[in-house]
Amino acid sequence: MIQRSGYVGIFVEPFTKEEVEKLVSHWLERFERVEQVIPGQYNYTSTLVIEKIEDLLYEEHPQFRIVQGDDFAWVYLSYNRRVLETSGFYSDQIPLSLEVLLELPNLVEIVEETNEKRLKELEDEGFF
Repeated sequence: MIQRSGYVGIFVEPFTKEEVEKLVSHWLERFERVEQVIPGQYNYTSTLVIEKIEDLLYEEHPQFRIVQGDDFAWVYLSYNRRVLETSGFYSDQIPLSLEVLLELPNLVEIVEETNEKRLKELEDEGFF
């Protein structure tokens, strides 16, 4: 059975164009490939490889796939929100869905998707 792993990152400020560009720049430096789901393609069938910041497509709810070797993680965020969600596959080492959050600028907290108590607190505080 394939196990999934996911995390929620909480950031200091809501995402702006500049903040999203910082995130993508960070991923471009650390990982083999960064892709963005083409707007309107919510079944993940069409992605665009991001090689430089100018390749980014700006939309309210951008979605990315970060690829490292045979592994990948999905990243979901929304402009004007402070939450970034990831999903991927479980690993005996640090899962890529967690690794894509590590060392991101302005990240203040990482919550496992299984921590229902903390996620409920964040929901009650208006993060979702």
